[in-house]
Parts: sequence; structure tokens; C-alpha cells
Amino acid sequence: MTDSTPLPAPQAATLQAAGQPLAYLKQGSGPAVVLVHGVGGHKEDWQATMAALARSRTAYAIDMIGFGGSGKSSQDITIRTQVEAVRALLDAEGVARASLLGNSVGGWVAATFASLYPARVDRLVLSDVAGFKAMFEGPSPVNFYPDSAADMHHLLSYLVVTPAMHTPEFAERALAELNASGDKQAAEVVFKGLFASPRLEEVLPGISAPTLVLWGAQDKLFPPALADMVSGGIRGSQKHLIEGAGHFPQIDNPAAFHKAVTEFLL
Repeated sequence: MTDSTPLPAPQAATLQAAGQPLAYLKQGSGPAVVLVHGVGGHKEDWQATMAALARSRTAYAIDMIGFGGSGKSSQDITIRTQVEAVRALLDAEGVARASLLGNSVGGWVAATFASLYPARVDRLVLSDVAGFKAMFEGPSPVNFYPDSAADMHHLLSYLVVTPAMHTPEFAERALAELNASGDKQAAEVVFKGLFASPRLEEVLPGISAPTLVLWGAQDKLFPPALADMVSGGIRGSQKHLIEGAGHFPQIDNPAAFHKAVTEFLL
């Protein structure tokens, strides 16, 4: 498929995973890559990344259990729950090995999957990854499920540097979308499960796949110094900072993010 050939639109599908519906998007053809969002995210957040990858790969983007179109379980949703959901996706799609790309908590999921199922991972990209011990040692500077536009504005100031996402109007729209998603109702179960999950430091030594650690150079939530901790915990990993980007470099600087990812996955 050439760069000028229009890409087919992503296909939406649902399967049963970890006892819950798992919603996902699929686009492209070639070796598989699975994209995993963070807390408050959805599969649609990856559409630009899917398009960047789909000319040479089959890109899958999931709604993690407890988010978006996937099941909202009343029982604890741990990182292992999400790992098994990814495994169920690969099994259902007949994929023996895939590359994984995870952002924030999605990176924690991807790293844990790579540690538990090394034979099923080709390459691993961890972006502004969550799950390290210090994350649980004090109060969070932000409310990930805000109740007001002012709190949403504060949250966005920690997550992104894109000016258009720092306006009161954008905060109002983002809050309305959050309230409509149903994710808030599952938040208590999701966060309880995170606290019960093995920390990132326990997972990193078990990763053997070639790994790229990407980090937004202006990430206020998880400062870029943490990228050194992550890359230092994975033998042979590469590290790359994305300038002009915060916690979601795929949103703030998609050109640089996609360039780094596609070159690594070649």
C-alpha cells in the first residue's frame, strides 16, 4: 500500500475477554501491533497512530476493561485483568506474536504482558508509562475523574501542552464526554485494581523484547527523569524524549511520536 492510497477505515469489533466484553478497532495489514491507552483514555485516542502504522502493520486499539465500549466490571480490574484481555484479543485474531505500544497505565499493561508472555511479544514501546512505586506513595496532584470544568482544566494542564486543549471551552467538552462515557462509574473499581497490581519495578527485569521508552519532554505528571528509571530497568532498551509534548506525546507532537514508533517497529 503506497502513501497515496487511501486507508480503509478502522473496523470496530467486540469479543469476550477476562469475562467481559472487550471493544477494539482494527486497521491495516501486516505484522500486528496492539495499542493500549491510559486511565481516562479510549481506543479512539489512537486513530492517528493507527493510520500511521496501518500501511505496513495490522494495528489494534483496545478499550481496556472498565473503559469506553468494554465491560464495566463490578469486581477488581487489575493490570493482570488487562493483560489477559490483550491475550484474548491476540488469540481471537489468530496472532501468535505482536508488538505492543502502551501509554501511561497502558504502558504498565504492555510491560506486564511482555514480562509474563515474552514469546508473544515482538517489540515493545512504552510511552510515559505509569505503575512505579512512587506513584502510590502520596496524593495525586490531579483528579483523573473531575467533577467540574475547572478540575478538568487543571487535569489537562498536567497531561497535554497543546494550547487548544487548555481553553475553558475544551474543558467543558472534555467533561461532557467523560460524563457520557460511563467511565467515572467504574473508576473506583479500576483504581482499586491498580493498587493491588505488581509495581512497574517488579515487572521491568522480566522484559526481554527489544524496547523503546518514549517520554514527553514536558510531561508534568510523570517528569522525564522517570524515563531513565524505566529504560535502566530493561536490558538493552532505547530511550527517546519527544520535545513539545506532555504526558500524551501522541496527541501533542504526533509527527515526532509516529516517526519514533514507526522507525523502531521496522
